[in-house]
Amino acid sequence: MNQQKLILLFGMPRSGTTWLGKLFDAQRQTYYLHEPDSVDANMRIPLLLGCDDTAVSELAEQLPRWLNNKTEKVIASRPFFSKAYLNPVSWALFLASSYATKLAGRLGSRGLVKPVRLQAAAAPVLVWKSIESLGRMAAIRQLTDAYSIHILRHPCGHIASTLKGQDGGLFDGSIPIWQDWDLFDKLLQQSGEQRFTLDDIKAMSKEQRLAVRWGLINDFALAQNSTTQHNMVLVYEDLCKRPLEVFNTCLAFCQLPADEQCLAYLHSSTQGGEDSAYYSTTKDPLTSAYKWRKQLSAEVQQQIFAVVMQFNAGRYYQDDF
Repeated sequence: MNQQKLILLFGMPRSGTTWLGKLFDAQRQTYYLHEPDSVDANMRIPLLLGCDDTAVSELAEQLPRWLNNKTEKVIASRPFFSKAYLNPVSWALFLASSYATKLAGRLGSRGLVKPVRLQAAAAPVLVWKSIESLGRMAAIRQLTDAYSIHILRHPCGHIASTLKGQDGGLFDGSIPIWQDWDLFDKLLQQSGEQRFTLDDIKAMSKEQRLAVRWGLINDFALAQNSTTQHNMVLVYEDLCKRPLEVFNTCLAFCQLPADEQCLAYLHSSTQGGEDSAYYSTTKDPLTSAYKWRKQLSAEVQQQIFAVVMQFNAGRYYQDDF
């Protein structure tokens, strides 16, 4: 479908996807797409989509729109990185138009200015970062022959960060994620899960509900991608513990070389402090990854453990509670 090499970096929200996405963006051969499937959401496509589902035809129609999305949020997320396939004039024009677009948005004139990216030829590698389509990843890869990386974060880290964002009013929508019964109902139906009913989930604490959500989505993705050699499961905490080694492993898996720019960004992105901003990609990664040990009580941690150990994804963390 797409003649470029395509790399999918998919995970759940608050799972380190943006950090990994910007690490790949820093590689000079890549063209980075930041969540086009969230910017242009298509809810006719199930969140958990099997490769043989009839809705794959809808996905096939939608994919070109996602892969060719040129909106500011998708192609102009900061920090910016120079590209080998953009000449100095094209690069300067992209930077100027991107900053002008962001300024226009702040002044209430969103849509009047757009990022301009003039390329003589397509970028060699397209990188798509998503927090929306982890459960669609296998179907997308089947249609595009992409390489995919499934980013898996500790359930306690994911849940603690989700609670912090919801409490801080940082998410869209008026309904807290743990009270989105329509979402839970869809996940139960689309996953084929038989162990929980919607009433069971309603009777749980908010942390337990989020643990079920974590398990349903990650388990579906693990199962759908279990038979391919073109998918890699990345444990986020491993990247935090050994950034250079694990990032090089990710690049090698995707058959990309590590260049000076991406390695320099890897180093600088790990020099942040403990109090880095919520959406920042510059922080002390290991400290950030395990903040949940202080943020969640021992009782809540055990409640989460009891839920996620019922899922295959939980086995990645059975010795890390």
